[in-house]
Amino acid sequence: MSDGLLQVFVDSKRSPEDYLYVLLDPLAGCGADHPLHPDVLEERLGEDAVTRVPRPDFAHAPEMAPVLVTLAAPGALPDNELVARTQAHALDDEGYRKRYVCGWLASPLPPGAMTSHVIALCQAAQPSAGGPFIPLYEPPRLELWAAALRSGLGAQLWPIRHWLYPASWGGFVLFSGLPGAVDELPPVAHETQSESALVSTLLAAWRRSLREPASYAPWRWQAGSPLPPQAASRAFRMIRDARKSGLRNNEDIVVLALHRVTVHPNLPENERVRADIARAAKDEARLSALFDAYDSAAWQYVASSLPHAQDYP
Repeated sequence: MSDGLLQVFVDSKRSPEDYLYVLLDPLAGCGADHPLHPDVLEERLGEDAVTRVPRPDFAHAPEMAPVLVTLAAPGALPDNELVARTQAHALDDEGYRKRYVCGWLASPLPPGAMTSHVIALCQAAQPSAGGPFIPLYEPPRLELWAAALRSGLGAQLWPIRHWLYPASWGGFVLFSGLPGAVDELPPVAHETQSESALVSTLLAAWRRSLREPASYAPWRWQAGSPLPPQAASRAFRMIRDARKSGLRNNEDIVVLALHRVTVHPNLPENERVRADIARAAKDEARLSALFDAYDSAAWQYVASSLPHAQDYP
């Protein structure tokens, strides 16, 4: 769902009994005089329109907890200028690891019940009771969770009817809730959350690499969006592949992934590259240093030795 459809979401995805919310994360930073700062919004919309989401691990710093802002009550229309401002801020945040706007939600739940439901979702994503809090609303966490759950996401979200969420590849993606039985989470759902920080690091490095010169980069992303569709899921799969190959150092994992999306997706299948990965896995050398020994002709030779690839990992 592209950024141009936000107004469609606001106008047509809400049922008459739905509230319209935007979820903000102060951890991403927002100046005290910014129009989307919680205090400014409270002055503009009223105290009842700004509700803190009681993140349990932030009991010592409640001002840093997420903020649920009621843009419109059931049957009411939102302020289009304010909606447009949230959209603009979300798009401006695309290049940052922390996103201030965590999406727009339509639900019949009133603010207090809605904040409780958001926390319950985060707790559902925890690997075990009493484990570390999982801020599932933080991009790209919900996107990764959705990919892991597939058809099971709807029952987890309900009664959130729709959540328009910042996508890792640019613009927004729509997640929808549906009433139904909640299934047990597959192991990969927890695995995505444990790798979320590294996924964010890899996505940032991927975006940064597109602005830097490269002597041989036949697979460099060149389409209109900042990254290819499902970029976070692709990053997760590359991280998982790298760990299966023996890599444990995060820098090595990112370096290998960036070369896979630049030189060739099947890069680890080449014998020389595979040997260098094995050396890095043994901490004999960092992979970046080993790859520095390849010039453009060497990379071209490696790529020509690999089977044709249809897409990124």
